[in-house]
Amino acid sequence: MTFERPGIQRMLDDAKTGKINLILCKDLSRFGRNYIEVGRYVDYLFPLYNIRFIALTDNVDTANADSSAMDMMPIMNIFNEWHSANTSKKLRAVHAQGAKVGKYKCTFTAYGYLKGNDEKYTPVPDPQTAPIVRRIFEMYASGMKPIQICNVLNDEHIPTPTDYRAAQLGKPNPFSKVHLWGNTTIKSILNNEIYIGTMANLKTSSISYKNKKRVRKDKSEWVTVKNNHEPIIPQELWDKVREIDSSHPKTHS
Repeated sequence: MTFERPGIQRMLDDAKTGKINLILCKDLSRFGRNYIEVGRYVDYLFPLYNIRFIALTDNVDTANADSSAMDMMPIMNIFNEWHSANTSKKLRAVHAQGAKVGKYKCTFTAYGYLKGNDEKYTPVPDPQTAPIVRRIFEMYASGMKPIQICNVLNDEHIPTPTDYRAAQLGKPNPFSKVHLWGNTTIKSILNNEIYIGTMANLKTSSISYKNKKRVRKDKSEWVTVKNNHEPIIPQELWDKVREIDSSHPKTHS
């Protein structure tokens, strides 16, 4: 539980401006599980703004400062944080185990694939877009630059990956107003090992159970499973693309 939640911020702003004088929650853990932050609000900020705080099931009520529940509040806050850390540890273990067996972890499948119905959500080639992925690799292997590939796809009015996904969901594309293929998309496809049947998971991680910001891991830390699913392109074509990449400077477009 983080104090950056929009609802919490609105409530705290209302408290500071005098719009409310009572904060009521089910228990301390529903307010927050960072014992330092919970203590800062309950022991310092709420009294400063004349806010009464009640956690029902924990019998915490700042109007009864001498109660045994108030005496126990620091210990309850520490336990709530320990529980949060322990739960996070267990979830990471579950995710790691799923990654080792090639379970697909992304919300949306990579362009060219559909999410399978098995317990691992094994990617299955999409008959609509898999041929486009193969064509992108073939055009690049023939010597075309990414910008030239973009021009071909745009001239043929082939929907971009995000446009195609939005159309499948029956919704407008919230990620783009241009609706054109770009170099970044082409390069991302050309560098994605999923197209040779390799599943790479756990590419990012949160900084900690307290800080949910995602950071990208070094490739050596990824969990990779080869021959995990049906490839869209053959290994020979993948190797040809890698050979071309190695012969060009990184700024090549």
